[in-house]
Amino acid sequence: MASSTDFAPNNTPFQPLIADHEGTNFTYDSLHSRVPHILTDIINDFYADIQEYSGPNAEETISEGKELTSALSKLKHEMVTDKKLTPMEDDGVGDIEMWNKWLETYFPSASWYTTPFLTWETYLYRRISNIFKRSAHWSTHDFFAKKKHLTFMASMVAVAKLCSRVDSLTEESKDGANKATKTHVAFVDMLQASLWGNQTDLSMFPDLSNEALEEMQARISSGENDSKVVSNDTDKIWSIVSQIKGGRFDIVLDNSGFELLQDVLLAYWLVELGIAKKVVFHTKRIPWYVSDVTNEDFHWLVSIAQNPSLARTKTKAPLSDEHVAALKSLGTKWASFLADGTWELRDELFWTCPYGFRYLPTIGKDVWEGELTKADVVIFKGDLNYRKLVYDQQWPVSTPFVDAIGPIATDPNAPAIVALRTSKCDTITGVAPDRAEALFKERKDWMYCGQYGIIQLSPGRWSK
Repeated sequence: MASSTDFAPNNTPFQPLIADHEGTNFTYDSLHSRVPHILTDIINDFYADIQEYSGPNAEETISEGKELTSALSKLKHEMVTDKKLTPMEDDGVGDIEMWNKWLETYFPSASWYTTPFLTWETYLYRRISNIFKRSAHWSTHDFFAKKKHLTFMASMVAVAKLCSRVDSLTEESKDGANKATKTHVAFVDMLQASLWGNQTDLSMFPDLSNEALEEMQARISSGENDSKVVSNDTDKIWSIVSQIKGGRFDIVLDNSGFELLQDVLLAYWLVELGIAKKVVFHTKRIPWYVSDVTNEDFHWLVSIAQNPSLARTKTKAPLSDEHVAALKSLGTKWASFLADGTWELRDELFWTCPYGFRYLPTIGKDVWEGELTKADVVIFKGDLNYRKLVYDQQWPVSTPFVDAIGPIATDPNAPAIVALRTSKCDTITGVAPDRAEALFKERKDWMYCGQYGIIQLSPGRWSK
């Protein structure tokens, strides 16, 4: 094993997560059943899109679509039969040379079942995108868009109620009486909501029903999940945030839909309270991990908030006039934030490259020095971003988070780094040994069942 000082993607300090021969670990289950199921859904949904296509050059477009379906099926066959990970052809996105060099350097003869979880999973989604990007007629097609949009619109009443609640919370936080206390309490509430919004992850729960989604949303709103935060640095985070006036916050986004809504509401609250003058949202440039946020997803959410009547026919319960007014009001404010530069979107390629985030100061130097170190606080959302922060390996669970993320914690210009993650993979750090022992007794799958969360901090330059 490597030490933390000579870390490499194929030479990590602790054992990487690899599918076991007995078929008993979560990595094996993901590779053997969960992810192939997602790929099957992509194939079936895309085939339906092909059948419904009636636009320009229909014959050529449909014919090419069928070829893409065959390519996706071939990819699935490679995965389930444990073939070697192969180089990709250039698709014009700008990162294929990096991907192929990375494979050649670190995993030249690796197959799906011998490759670390984080390696084969990110490679899979880049391969899927590569199939579409190299096409003539489907290169801009978001093969996840329909599922993302329908899932969100089916719960518009819950969305409207949440928006109304946050709008009221924002006004209460501005009240002069006990303002400091109210602001503190509201921040804790907003941070928790942003954390638990990460439960609604379509790559982890591809068959998530509208009813199940609404149940998750109800638990988020009620605070029922709060006791399931197994590592909680909220007070330390607040000690930094409470010092900031007119600062910059960056949010490295994860899932679209309900989770994105929670992140947008947090950003709205930060701006309205004067804590943030600018919020930069970091999105994915290509469709990624089923429900990850693209620029188009972000603008779609704002558009739906501005025009909630667009979703009225898709939700099973009608939106009241009060709900419509609340959504329109917030949507209009969000659109103005985007227009005047208070909010900005960045879709850097680094977020879909093969490297973990400890490589931000080197491989991702443009993002690190050009964007993230300019922020006071950077919030990394979700399970995949957490896995890329600490790298997928069998960390002793009590390993301090700041030790696990390496160079981006110790860089003298590092911002405060906050990780908000609902745990859906069996790698985790910063959990007290006695708490971990109790959790294992409670349920063996606590690290990847999606029911437990972490709120962790690396203070960066704020530790000075």
